[in-house]
Amino acid sequence: MTGLTLAGEFAAAGHEAWVERAMADLKGRPLHSLDARTYDGIVIAPVAARAKGPAPLPLHGRGWQTMQRIDMPDPGAANRQALEDLEGGAEGLSLVWPESLAAGAHGVSVCDERGMARLFEGVDLDLIRLRLDGGRFGRPAAALAGDVYKSRNLDMSRAQLSLCLDPLGAFALTGKLVEPQALAGSMAETFRRLDDAGHKGDIVAADARVWHGAGASEAQELGLALAAAVQYLRLLETGGIAPEAAFSRIGLVLSADADQFMTIAKFRAARLLWARLAEVLGRPAGAVMVHGETSLRMMTRRDPHVNLLRTTTAAFAAGIGGADTVTVLPFTAALGLADAFARRMARNIQSILKEESGIGEVADAAAGSGHVEALTLALAEKGWEIFRDIEKTGGLIATLIAGRVQAMIAEVARRRAGDIARRKVGLTGLSEFPDSNERPVKVLAMDLPRDWAKGSGFAMPGGDAGILACTPVEQTRAGAAFETLRDAADAITGKTGRRPAVFLANLGGVADFTGRATWMGNLLAAGGIAALAGDDCDDAPGAVEAFRASGARIACLCSSDAVYDRLAASTAKALKRAGAAEVVLAGRPGEREADLRAAGIDRFAFAGMDVVAFLDHLLSATGNGEDRP
Repeated sequence: MTGLTLAGEFAAAGHEAWVERAMADLKGRPLHSLDARTYDGIVIAPVAARAKGPAPLPLHGRGWQTMQRIDMPDPGAANRQALEDLEGGAEGLSLVWPESLAAGAHGVSVCDERGMARLFEGVDLDLIRLRLDGGRFGRPAAALAGDVYKSRNLDMSRAQLSLCLDPLGAFALTGKLVEPQALAGSMAETFRRLDDAGHKGDIVAADARVWHGAGASEAQELGLALAAAVQYLRLLETGGIAPEAAFSRIGLVLSADADQFMTIAKFRAARLLWARLAEVLGRPAGAVMVHGETSLRMMTRRDPHVNLLRTTTAAFAAGIGGADTVTVLPFTAALGLADAFARRMARNIQSILKEESGIGEVADAAAGSGHVEALTLALAEKGWEIFRDIEKTGGLIATLIAGRVQAMIAEVARRRAGDIARRKVGLTGLSEFPDSNERPVKVLAMDLPRDWAKGSGFAMPGGDAGILACTPVEQTRAGAAFETLRDAADAITGKTGRRPAVFLANLGGVADFTGRATWMGNLLAAGGIAALAGDDCDDAPGAVEAFRASGARIACLCSSDAVYDRLAASTAKALKRAGAAEVVLAGRPGEREADLRAAGIDRFAFAGMDVVAFLDHLLSATGNGEDRP
């Protein structure tokens, strides 16, 4: 086919034309009234001008490499898992050890050559990429992996082996770190051993997942990753490894979450920042290996099938953003050890994106988007500012010991938690559109063997002599507060045999109460509370009769403002006389608040309130299923 001009019949619309159209639709409101701000204080304009973004990102083969997490505690089971994943389309393995950042309560209990040999039976290591997620066991894990490659006479110069040593991430997670001089020596020793064996890949990882998991902003993740990289350069130099030899052996690890455009911009900004760091250090601006892993912070234990949507969006964004390798966590990761189905779904997400959708076939597909380019540059600038602030205060180790990093992240985490509690940030299937009849999912029951590392090089020495300490950076998940509410509701149900409930006094006609009654029912479901609807409450006596029949202790009035003006006060009084422990009104009270409270309305439910606190109170006020007074 020749002479095809895509969109040639449409006139090009420049930035000014889009602004003019937006202003017309706003009908006198200023354009900046639609501005949004990120947790880094970056302003997101509703119509972004084309920015001068980074050069197109290089493709590495066909897009990125699909990595699959291997975390079965038993080496034999982990081997079967690895073979199944590779046969199912994975191009590499992320091997997770116990107590590492990604492990949770699991991890492969391999601590000697025999266990490592069993783990890799039938695995062609020369054909796949292998990433080690060793956490505080990073050094012995690297030694074991190196021995396996050596025993198979594999050419280490061609091995796709990422060691991912990250003692600073382990320091932030556990609060303990070997004294820097000793750490420098051990890291340099591992570096030399691998270098002498011919290894050419990344040895050290500047891993931002620990900061992401604690609730950090995107720019904080980037700035802290840079700070970790520079701290590693200093440690290796102390151990006798020149920065020019070490710089190209550091990789980046970033979390990808369901905020699609922010994730794309974050991955793009990481490469900008790495190029800037290379420039400052006087190093060639070579490509850095960037690994993306879908965020555990965004995953929910309730309605976990929604996690399939979250991880798909996150994997898409990481790929578009230029990740070299991507690991998709199974959709049941927040619940426990994934079974074969959950792992297959994780693989298939990447297979569909790459093989069927062709994501990754275009170099830097986001280039040309004014929004993404502007956000990329803003994140890079803010990330560089945070990195410089850490350097000014003594580097990453010093700022962790002083608690500055923890305080910086905690402030953002607090604001984020507040937005989630108010449902300004919605969590589908949890705080928004919860499914009270969700289907259970399966996870595997496989405990980590006790004392699995005893007598091996993985055993940790006793005592804290020569150990630095800091306050650990606590990991959390965005939906934890709502999950706690649902757990409490389930406990009440198990104790009493009936779910905590609120009676909805739906006043007036269907058109009057449907909107607020539907909204209120979804809000209550987010706390595991049933909504018992009374749809024929034309007046106070009708509401009282339906309330008594419901058996609930709490009543909520639902209707339009016009109906509230006629019936809210009288109905609230009647419900209180009928034994309602509390009466709630769905909607803002406005100027009527004093009169409504005087009539017996105890609280109001409206968009923007602290939903977590509201639902927590209702769970207590339901009386745990006791009879009404």
